[in-house]
Amino acid sequence: MNSLDRYILRQTAIPLVFVLVVTTILVWMTQVLQRVEILIDYGQSFGVFAFLMLLIIPSLMAIIIPFATFGACVFVLHRMHSDSEIAVIFAAGVSRWRLSAPILAIATLGAAATLYVNVDLMPRCYRIMKQAVADIRADIASSVVRSGEFSDFGDGFTIYVDNALPGGRFEGLLIHDHREPGDEKTYLAERALITETDVGPLLQLKNGTLQQKNAAGDVEFIAFIDSVVNISDFRDGDGQLVLELTERYPHELLNPDMSRPYDRANAGKLIAEGHARYAAPLHAFAYVLIGLVAMIGGAYSRRGYILRIAIAGVAVFSTRIFAYVAQGLAE
Repeated sequence: MNSLDRYILRQTAIPLVFVLVVTTILVWMTQVLQRVEILIDYGQSFGVFAFLMLLIIPSLMAIIIPFATFGACVFVLHRMHSDSEIAVIFAAGVSRWRLSAPILAIATLGAAATLYVNVDLMPRCYRIMKQAVADIRADIASSVVRSGEFSDFGDGFTIYVDNALPGGRFEGLLIHDHREPGDEKTYLAERALITETDVGPLLQLKNGTLQQKNAAGDVEFIAFIDSVVNISDFRDGDGQLVLELTERYPHELLNPDMSRPYDRANAGKLIAEGHARYAAPLHAFAYVLIGLVAMIGGAYSRRGYILRIAIAGVAVFSTRIFAYVAQGLAE
């Protein structure tokens, strides 16, 4: 690597990092706004929310890295044209391919990063996020119950607590359970605890009374020290996580398990996504080559390169759209 290579690498690396960081943050913010319900509806702390949102970044980088390499390539070559550096380099006998070598090296690094994100980092992060979100939604204490508020669980179950504590603990409860027609029950309890069992989550009540109608239709009061209310009906889903496209590794995408309903229904999508994961790094090379052709592939232009840059941008986005269309046809 000579001094020219090192110079071009330094000049390319700075805008590459800038474009990558800024674009990732902008796109990431749009994704964060779509998932604010985790913070609002499920009462999670900002730390938990921030951690889950950070897990989205790898999936964004898989798409942004090739575009960032193209942007850095065009920016550096345009600046070098404006400063007449490229004219001097060509006058010194440096060929176009020799000038392109360090930029193609950047593209190689971008392609390698994209490949790693697609085959390992993205599915790993999405699996962690899916499990965490499933646990949050399955936690009745964090998802619905609020201190000093009446909370409805579907049809037939209302709960009020004076104080909702961490770990599924409650103080001062009023529960009205009329899920079974003709068998309405009202519980008052000093405290309660949610416990996980083989049959699902149970709400264990301590020191309270049960109000219900007897066979004669009269309301009777029954004092208890311990009582249990089954709340397994309120858990989101059946506890079995179905791994979707973004949550699977390429070998799982290319070999769908036909014994599973989701895999049978989406076998084409899974296989096409598996091929797309391996093909994605090629976009980094394609975009950079388009940029190189636009900036140094033709004759020197004294009127600037804005038109060439615009055409190159259209070509890059057309290439990305064509890839999506091809993947859809493959499905």
